[in-house]
Amino acid sequence: MKANIANITPGEGLGDLKFGMQRADVKALLGEPDEVESQSHDDDDEDITESWHYDEIEVSLSFDKVEDWKLCTIAVSNPEVKMHDKKVIGLSKDGLVEALKKMKITNLSYDDWSSAEMPDSMTITADDDEIVFWIEDGTVMDVQWGPLFIDEDTIKWPINGHLSKN
Repeated sequence: MKANIANITPGEGLGDLKFGMQRADVKALLGEPDEVESQSHDDDDEDITESWHYDEIEVSLSFDKVEDWKLCTIAVSNPEVKMHDKKVIGLSKDGLVEALKKMKITNLSYDDWSSAEMPDSMTITADDDEIVFWIEDGTVMDVQWGPLFIDEDTIKWPINGHLSKN
């Protein structure tokens, strides 16, 4: 079965990929990742994130140890992926803002990430939807999002635990 990963659903996932999935379930859906990275956010051995990169489909997935290795973040740069039936990768900054208004996503914040290496880099964050659009040289290059929160500490998982029946 070929996985459906064509549509971004804020707070839920990317097509068949749902936040809260276990690594084994993601592997069953997408196969082995092209690259796996582990990183610790501080000196605490519990605060580890494992990132999986799928080059051909232009998707990166992050699993957090503190969340029992559930799928916690998705990033996509595949220009064929849609959000509310609209392709967002490749849109201009203004085109994205207009598209988000039509999607009724209006609580936006803007951050400048410009540096010597990337002089025209910024993010537009839809705070209520936990979604970040990375923009370079005026064009959306990447979308990154995670599950929604019930409160400051409680994640609203679309699914819990394993999908497999074993």
